Amino acid sequence: MARFKITAPDGRFEGIVGGARFIEGATTVPEGHPALGYCQRRGYTVEPAGGQASASSAPVRPADADRKAAWVAYVAATSDLSEAEANDMTKSELIELADSEQ
Repeated sequence: MARFKITAPDGRFEGIVGGARFIEGATTVPEGHPALGYCQRRGYTVEPAGGQASASSAPVRPADADRKAAWVAYVAATSDLSEAEANDMTKSELIELADSEQ
């Protein structure tokens, strides 16, 4: 499976965005990770890691049993809601919203 390097606009950023942990402004995630779409829409640099390319970097819908953080990242990446707005919703509301937008 392809992996992607995401670089934050602030090269010193340390924290979690879209369920991905950034250290010194960068992280690497697998293809389909919810952070990919979210970060692409928010101006982060997203590029194949290790020279691997992928035809698709669309976010993959989390399983219903996945943690709320995965759902927040997915909804923020696939809707017009910000991560903060999605975080204010319950996990059940996030799942319902994702199902209604399919």
